Amino acid sequence: MCGIAGIYDRDGSCDANAVSRMLDVQAHRGPDGCGTWADPGIVLGHRRLAFLDLSHEGAQPMTYAEERYVITYNGEVYNYVELRVTLERLGHAFRSSSDTEVLLAAYAEWGPDCLPHLNGMFAFAIWDRRERTLFVARDRLGVKPLAYTWDGRRFGFASEVKALHAAGLAPGGMDADAVYEYLARGYTSAGRSFHAGVHVLEPGHAMLLTDGSPLRTWCWWTPEREEDAAFGDAAGWAERVGELLDDAVRIRLRADVPVGAHLSGGLDSSAIVAAAARHHTGSGPLETFTGAFTDDAASDERRWSRSVAKHVGANTNEVEIGVDDLAAQFGRILWHMDEPIAGPGVFPQMMVCDLVADRGVKAVLGGQGGDELFGGYLRHRALHLKHRVQRGGLAGRAGAAFELARLARGEWRRVRRTSTRVGDDQLAASFLDRVDPAVREETRRGVLDHAGVRDLMWHDLRSYLPGLLHVEDRTSMAASIESRTPLLDYRLVELALRIPADMLFSAGEPKPLLRTAVAPWLPRDVVARRDKKGFPTPLHWWAERPALRELVLDLTVAGRGSADASGGWSVPDSGSGDAVFSPGYLAGATDFQASELWTVLTVNGWLSRLDHGAFTLPLGDADRRAA
Repeated sequence: MCGIAGIYDRDGSCDANAVSRMLDVQAHRGPDGCGTWADPGIVLGHRRLAFLDLSHEGAQPMTYAEERYVITYNGEVYNYVELRVTLERLGHAFRSSSDTEVLLAAYAEWGPDCLPHLNGMFAFAIWDRRERTLFVARDRLGVKPLAYTWDGRRFGFASEVKALHAAGLAPGGMDADAVYEYLARGYTSAGRSFHAGVHVLEPGHAMLLTDGSPLRTWCWWTPEREEDAAFGDAAGWAERVGELLDDAVRIRLRADVPVGAHLSGGLDSSAIVAAAARHHTGSGPLETFTGAFTDDAASDERRWSRSVAKHVGANTNEVEIGVDDLAAQFGRILWHMDEPIAGPGVFPQMMVCDLVADRGVKAVLGGQGGDELFGGYLRHRALHLKHRVQRGGLAGRAGAAFELARLARGEWRRVRRTSTRVGDDQLAASFLDRVDPAVREETRRGVLDHAGVRDLMWHDLRSYLPGLLHVEDRTSMAASIESRTPLLDYRLVELALRIPADMLFSAGEPKPLLRTAVAPWLPRDVVARRDKKGFPTPLHWWAERPALRELVLDLTVAGRGSADASGGWSVPDSGSGDAVFSPGYLAGATDFQASELWTVLTVNGWLSRLDHGAFTLPLGDADRRAA
């Protein structure tokens, strides 16, 4: 896990100082080392967070094959041990014990076709000095980030958008299409970024730049999604799921530094902790990390996390979080995130990552991906039920109709939330005029319009999950630690996408197949849970918290207004042309639901920081400029 940066210029002139600024603004991603490498027309930079081969031999940018190839790389290739053996048999020799050198050798051996050989999370750029080509790639699911700019002459890339701003490569301003999609769905897709002129390399994609040729981008991973009968009944599928998850955890414990695990008490993180405890080889017990809100007893899940830790012999580390902490952390969250994404869970997640770093653990396993792979979202269940009503037998249709009616009564807003976060009538007319009509139409498409639940799950993996992984990356890197996601091992993903849909759902039992697979590993009370809530943030307390109330009052008017003396709302004309929300909508902010409040706070907070140029500076300087 590191921070990468680089500039390629077809005219042959590159500013090494610009790359240094890119590295400075990403210092949190790599406090263990910093390096640059330059050739005519290209400069590569790297901030190091060391996990394998802590010596100088593992430093980057790294060269290989008599310095023909040069890499800057962020991530981990977990199967580097097995891959190294294969490459040694093909004649490659290694001077380090790092996965970076294995990746370079794989590229030297197979070129872009090295990617299917890699099991890991990664974003990297390799320069071939002989062919003068730059190859850039991102892992299958987009666990590791890569943003870039390209104007036909100069190509800039980095782990975080703020690095592109620091180098003067981002033109500035807002991309209205990206902001609109976030307002409707809570995430952005199709390579969009809030920052105008900045693009995101999509998960499972690669790029190649060659002197004199157009930039070429392609998708290198498209898994099969047809149902498979390979493992017979549900018990057979569950057994295979358990085997792959166990091995995914095993290889993600490979490191020359301490590795711990997040533990919420839910099924996903509990299963990972149980597997990690079996394979843990450290001098003491596995360290687990849990956050709990003190303001809301319903959000405190330590009863279950402690049960799991005791059951597997792990050590518990806990941080108590109050809503008051949000006001103090909000500016830091905005800066590290680069742009609004997902929901308020980023706040407690960042505080738990701080706890991990405080305890001296440098890598942590997390449970991201279980809902996307095993039908864990309400929208998955609703679409499955809809199809059973339409196509099932008589008895099956009746049961599905009953459960669908129950969902409609109690959970329908959550099922359809991708089209109900913030409506067009709540947005400024000047903002809507800037949004592509085709984007508006596609964004408002209902979640239940997909042809089948497998299509919806694939959509979530490609569109919704990257937003959650953006949070996973930024919150961990804010604390200079690495987050590893065993459930997103590509072998497990490819298996899950072929599981017969009927095996993914059971009345009243979330994720039954995964639950069956990991039940032998866990205490009975955790296996029996049916009330997992994710990481809820009790924002409904804000009106009773003076510090948070002040933050809300300031940012619900785009950072340019405040409460008046009587406690009412003052909503001045922005005058900048960048207002996103209508004044009438903001005037009713005291009645916002928690998700609406978070959306307005983050979008207006981001706009305010963009106005002040805060994304061009390291965090401390950015805070002073935005103040």
